[in-house]
Amino acid sequence: MKYIFTIIYILFTTLGLVFMKLGQNNPLTISFKNGVMMKIGFVSLLGFLFYICSFLLWQKLLVSFDLSFIVPIATGIVQVAVLLCGIFLFKEQVSVSNMIGIILVILGIVLIGIKK
Repeated sequence: MKYIFTIIYILFTTLGLVFMKLGQNNPLTISFKNGVMMKIGFVSLLGFLFYICSFLLWQKLLVSFDLSFIVPIATGIVQVAVLLCGIFLFKEQVSVSNMIGIILVILGIVLIGIKK
């Protein structure tokens, strides 16, 4: 079950970041009683909700796994997923050094994941 939570955490974190970026095009203004105003789009708000859910799952993962295992594995996979979303959804350019870095991250994930 803890591996299912890990997959959901990775998905929610990635979706949260992607939706927050997508929602920046059509912001709504939210005003508070004390005069503070904030602009956020519906899609960004959805991304924020995904991100809150991922944070709650993160708390569960920290209790379920060794810290030295779950932090590099989960954050590394999120970094790769976000990079791929940037390339394919947002048409962002990736340099050779970025690609070398992501290959090293993947290699690190594999090495950490190998059982002793």
